[in-house]
Amino acid sequence: MSNSLPGVVTDSQIREARDRLWEMGILHWKLDATQKKLYEFYHNNTNKTVVVNASRRLGKSFFLIILALEQCIQHPKSIVKLIQPETGMIRKNLNPDFEVMLEDCPLDLRPNFNKQDNMWIFPNGSKIHLAGTDNGNYDKLRGSNTHLALVDEAGFCTDLKHIINSILIPLTTLTKGRIVLSSTTPPNPDHEFNEYMEFAEIENNLIRKTIFDAIVDHQSETYPRITHEIVADILKGYPGGINNPSFQTEYLCKRVFNSTEAVLPEFTEEIQLDTIKQWPRPAFYDKYVAMDIGFVDLTAILFAYWDYDNQVLVIEDELIQDGPSSTTTILANKIKNKEKDLWTNLMTREFEEPYLRVSDNNLIVINDLQMDHNITFLPTEKHDKLTYISQLRTMIENRQIIINPRCKTLISHMKTATWDKSKKDFKRSPDNGHYDAVAALIYLTRNVDRTRNPYPAGYRYMQMGSRSNVFVKETAENRGSTAERFKRLEQSFIPKSSFRKKT
Repeated sequence: MSNSLPGVVTDSQIREARDRLWEMGILHWKLDATQKKLYEFYHNNTNKTVVVNASRRLGKSFFLIILALEQCIQHPKSIVKLIQPETGMIRKNLNPDFEVMLEDCPLDLRPNFNKQDNMWIFPNGSKIHLAGTDNGNYDKLRGSNTHLALVDEAGFCTDLKHIINSILIPLTTLTKGRIVLSSTTPPNPDHEFNEYMEFAEIENNLIRKTIFDAIVDHQSETYPRITHEIVADILKGYPGGINNPSFQTEYLCKRVFNSTEAVLPEFTEEIQLDTIKQWPRPAFYDKYVAMDIGFVDLTAILFAYWDYDNQVLVIEDELIQDGPSSTTTILANKIKNKEKDLWTNLMTREFEEPYLRVSDNNLIVINDLQMDHNITFLPTEKHDKLTYISQLRTMIENRQIIINPRCKTLISHMKTATWDKSKKDFKRSPDNGHYDAVAALIYLTRNVDRTRNPYPAGYRYMQMGSRSNVFVKETAENRGSTAERFKRLEQSFIPKSSFRKKT
């Protein structure tokens, strides 16, 4: 007979349920609120490589360990690779975290650690192989096919791109295994992890969690691990508080550039909030297309219009084409389709041609588009590059650039474009380009005619009665009170005739 009260869960029942979850390899219940967000993002994502950018103190390593343990228990004979920047971190940080997670693991499931091979070995034949990236230790990872590859603190690993391209991708190809790159933002803005973050953000393959995001996540917990008080204590150690560059890198997931490195330093988070949004189209507007052609790099094409009344340039959409796989015919068809989608009148079904198309000075492509596909691009002037970049920066600062949220490549390029050492050209971007969308935006802003009024002559009428009614074109003669205007209108209908009524 059970001694437990109705509705009361006993310790033995808790242990039994916990052991059963271990047997099934279901362990996400061991994670806190923020770690569960990372876990859900990973499982709801179908991409081979998942990128996690998270603040310090959020338990990224625990999240990765849970992924590794679940893989190994659910799938016998699995091989997992777990990488950290330094081999010494395995003994100091990683293995203690494993011990915490394995504390309540049933003995018949618990893996043993092989110090010689830096490997956790499970009774079902699964293995978790640990390695650092220092001193070429990552070469020890070669050999066995891998079902899951995890890189902890990827932003501090040496030779990251080589490790991923030459080791992890080949090891996970036959198994269709996945790769997770997890890290705080590296203090070095040129670290290769930043490239993976940029590309993942464009592909909707990045999850980012700041220390303040964690406060919100943990509000639902009875005993929250991250609170406002904890963050306040952390801030005491950073001169300048929240504006301290190190705090912004470590806890706010920001990539901090030197002001001389960033091409568009004015494109701050504050301005992005004002800039990246939907914008209502005016009644009349001039449409523009700007193209930066690349056959080694990317071809970036922006579709925009100039809002004359508000004096803002609205980027409605973008077309990004991989240079090596592009032909003039492919490019022409995509341009035509995009223009028709954007600028076909929904009422009349009439297509409205752009006012101007501009491109960089690839005269062969421009000629082919004109002669073979009847698409006219004018070559843009390219002198005084710094002057027109300065003009663009001023427009950004004055909120004269509006960008539709679907322009993901343009937004990413504007955030992260940096100068090379010569300060004459942009560095290469992680999507195999040279921040080409920024170049297209420069061509666009230098060619927009801001003084041309697109409204038809006489379009603007003064209002009589309610503001929704428009009757009389405003001129010097019809200014005055409403009564006076109606009186003049009435007089205009008095017949002028020499006819006299006979008496």
